[in-house]
Amino acid sequence: MQAWLLDPHQRLGDLGEFFFCPFPGGNAGIGKATAVDLARRGARVILACRDKARGESAIGNSEVILMILDLASLSSVRDFAQTFLASEPRLDILINNAGVVKGGQTADGFDLVFQVNHLGHFLLTHLLLDQLKRCVPSRIVILSSGMHFFGKIDFQTIHKSGEGMWKPIQSYCNSKLANILHARELAKRLEGTNNVRWGGPLEVL
Repeated sequence: MQAWLLDPHQRLGDLGEFFFCPFPGGNAGIGKATAVDLARRGARVILACRDKARGESAIGNSEVILMILDLASLSSVRDFAQTFLASEPRLDILINNAGVVKGGQTADGFDLVFQVNHLGHFLLTHLLLDQLKRCVPSRIVILSSGMHFFGKIDFQTIHKSGEGMWKPIQSYCNSKLANILHARELAKRLEGTNNVRWGGPLEVL
């Protein structure tokens, strides 16, 4: 098997029956389009969605499977990872795609946007990292945004919810910057392990 994902300079070939991809946020938009295309190429795709009805409406292929995951709940993230690892023997691509822009605070005490867009993905990635290492060549895809240019990291306040119409937008920018910093640090820490490096057996994009 040889495949490149979400890189306009490379070809995404046929993936084959053993290619497996869990997919937070794959029930609409870019996420849905990517999930459908991966399934068409022979991948077994898990849509990790919070809303069961919306997730089921996105399923049009027997190799696309719905599992419930609420990134606004860290216990849900842990439960998803535990269920996934107990039921699925492979993990070839992890695509962290889900994102929101809305005000509020999670039950875990974090700003809703920052937890859904970054903290939930961060935790999920690290809970599944050993499985990714065992299935090289594999990929971690972390979707960010050009809005990261307007983000800032203040560890005293970045996780806190706030008031005002602009707070969710600023939280979104902060979360997108955190996504990029996570991807860079993850690649840096795992470089040289013969499992993960930029452009290597396990690629962080």
